[in-house]
Amino acid sequence: MKPPKVHINKANDKVVDLFSGEPYQSGNAPLIMRLASEVDGFEALYSDSHGTPHPGQEVYSVNILFWALLGDGSVVGMIPWFDQLISCTDLNHPDTGFFLGYFDPGVDDLFAVAPEHKRIELESAAAYFHFEPSQEAVIIQELPDTCGTHAIFSADQMQTFSMAEVFSWRLLSNGKVQAMVINLQDVERWPVLLGDAALMACEDSDDFSCFFQYRIAVKLKQNDKDLQELLDQLTSS
Repeated sequence: MKPPKVHINKANDKVVDLFSGEPYQSGNAPLIMRLASEVDGFEALYSDSHGTPHPGQEVYSVNILFWALLGDGSVVGMIPWFDQLISCTDLNHPDTGFFLGYFDPGVDDLFAVAPEHKRIELESAAAYFHFEPSQEAVIIQELPDTCGTHAIFSADQMQTFSMAEVFSWRLLSNGKVQAMVINLQDVERWPVLLGDAALMACEDSDDFSCFFQYRIAVKLKQNDKDLQELLDQLTSS
């Protein structure tokens, strides 16, 4: 299994999907009532073709970051994808890939729905805290990033860019989720903790481009030759 396929288009600093070759456009995020961290290694599997995987078919995996209880009562896995946090089930289009199911590497099995213990956890927490949606951006939850997600920032259409580890994710009362990074200029003391004033939402920066998985970020940090050549080709085309 391979990491998601993405590249950067020089003419636009937004992400371009290799499945379609077209600029990826963010949609409206689902209304999220409650989040729970995934800590047992569950992954989302997807492919560039629809249907049950067959021998020889390329299947890709991505670590699930959260499980989410949505406003319609459904429970779904959530992953950082391009420039937002999305439901795994939203991977159901030729432009983004087709969601195949939730994979538990511990038992080597594929599931169509979220695990029951996460549903129980989320429904119990939502009932206890009496979540009530509002248009105000009140912080309902703030959870650490457990997948090594990195945010990419660029002011010159990816000719140069910087990376920052996503420190945490904030669920707001309007159902939106913000990825938070440490703004080093605002740090007054170490270590930085959840809720610190030095945390900045990625979406508040005009230079924010997209998220990279940990595996890709590590290769970038290690100056991986193959990956660097690919980025050079993509940004010079």
